[in-house]
Amino acid sequence: MFLISNLPLKFLSIILMIISGFCFVVMHSAAKYLANELHIFEVVFLRCALVAVVLFPFIVREGKKSLFTKQPKNQIYRIVTNSIAMLLFFYGLTLAPLSLVTALNFTAPVFTVILAIIFLKEKLTPKCLLALFLGFIGVLFILRPDVSLNVGGGLILLSSLIWAISLIFIKKLTRTDSAVTISLYAGVGMVPATFLMAYPYLEIISTTQFAIIFFIAVSGTLAQTLLNSALKRGELSFLLPLDFLKLIWSVIIGSVFFGESAPMLLWIGGAFIIGAATLIVMTGKNY
Repeated sequence: MFLISNLPLKFLSIILMIISGFCFVVMHSAAKYLANELHIFEVVFLRCALVAVVLFPFIVREGKKSLFTKQPKNQIYRIVTNSIAMLLFFYGLTLAPLSLVTALNFTAPVFTVILAIIFLKEKLTPKCLLALFLGFIGVLFILRPDVSLNVGGGLILLSSLIWAISLIFIKKLTRTDSAVTISLYAGVGMVPATFLMAYPYLEIISTTQFAIIFFIAVSGTLAQTLLNSALKRGELSFLLPLDFLKLIWSVIIGSVFFGESAPMLLWIGGAFIIGAATLIVMTGKNY
């Protein structure tokens, strides 16, 4: 812990961002596994409902200050945009091919960097621009998406844009609120929207299913809190190209646990993504 705390802030933000992405993929993979038994909307609702329970030890450690935000308006904006993005994503998922959904979802880092430059006055260095380009090219190599858009694809694209807006609010919140506070407000705040999604599909769950849902809640809450911590220490335009690494983690987990194949284009695309991440890491070492 001492060695980690003494790392340069930007390099620490890189580590936190990479671990956060891995935790997000672990959460999604567990949700994919459980979706064979329960409706995904019920899983998402219970994951949000358990956020306060997962964060309880951290709330105790930080004290009452973790329960209060200094930016209530931005918390509301973040909750609203996050909820809308999630609703659009899951509805679009039912209407569009998975390959198209995944590819369009990776436009979020591109949207976010553009918004960060416009609204947060962040500067996009040549290395970050190159990393963003390499990462997105890598995604296209791996997914080989159909370029034709349908209604579902349009909803996913809109979802990515709104999630990018939500990330701008998260970045603003990190200026005054702790990572725990931001995660707590997001989890509790999204309960109403996720409950409305889940209500028609709610059913009694088994002990094993609850254990998996609790694991999803832990990994998801950890992912979100680490993301908040990373954004508190680094700029969006600097960190977002690392988001493409999620696809690498997805491929590895898919291959090991779901028996998914790994064609040659996957390795070519992976090389682009690793190259993008390496550029960011090498840039971080300069701080």
